[in-house]
Amino acid sequence: MSSHFNINEAIKAGTMGLIASLPRNDVELARAAERGGADMLKVHLNVRHAASGTYFGSLDEEKERIESIIDAVDIPVGIMPGSEVTATLDEMRRLEDMGVSFYDIYAKDMPAEYLDLDKMAPMAALSESWKHWESNHIAAMGINMLEASIVPHTEYGNPLVLSDLLAYSYLVDQFSGIVIVPTQKAIKPAEVRLLDRAGVRGLMIGRIVTGDTPESFEKTTAAFAAAIEDVF
Repeated sequence: MSSHFNINEAIKAGTMGLIASLPRNDVELARAAERGGADMLKVHLNVRHAASGTYFGSLDEEKERIESIIDAVDIPVGIMPGSEVTATLDEMRRLEDMGVSFYDIYAKDMPAEYLDLDKMAPMAALSESWKHWESNHIAAMGINMLEASIVPHTEYGNPLVLSDLLAYSYLVDQFSGIVIVPTQKAIKPAEVRLLDRAGVRGLMIGRIVTGDTPESFEKTTAAFAAAIEDVF
């Protein structure tokens, strides 16, 4: 994969990219997301969340599942390499060699040495504790994809409100690259046009809206893909 890879190579220029964040590193979920029309997939490492029952192991634990996903789909696959524990630079280079196309990690958790990677495209995520000046400077570090993961945990699953759209629009204005919104809020396919109005060019759907079965994942992905096609 070229070091110049970015979301615009996975989607039509001028439209909105649809990224499916898998709740498990599972081939059937990956295939379901691709059938539904996802442009890209995201898998995970080093995530342990007791409250939700979410667990993703280390690279050694997840390697075979990730390789199976890469082999099973024809769309780019990215990695979330961890938070409190993150993949080492050597592990990230192993992921590059496996064919992983991009990585996505909170800026506050991202080891600076990741910027030395030359194959995987970087995506930085801002958290609920983001500082307004961060969005002005991320692009200067060679990062052209920004995940607006800024919703407080206490608001996960709530309806999308105007203040969310204003925050996303602010990031679009401040960041020279592509702003991607994850479904921390229970965003509906009909609200894709509102994200477009805010200037958002990437939507990352996950468990809050997709559920965690192949059937629900494919159905929801297809609904969002159709909504994007209607708008663009």
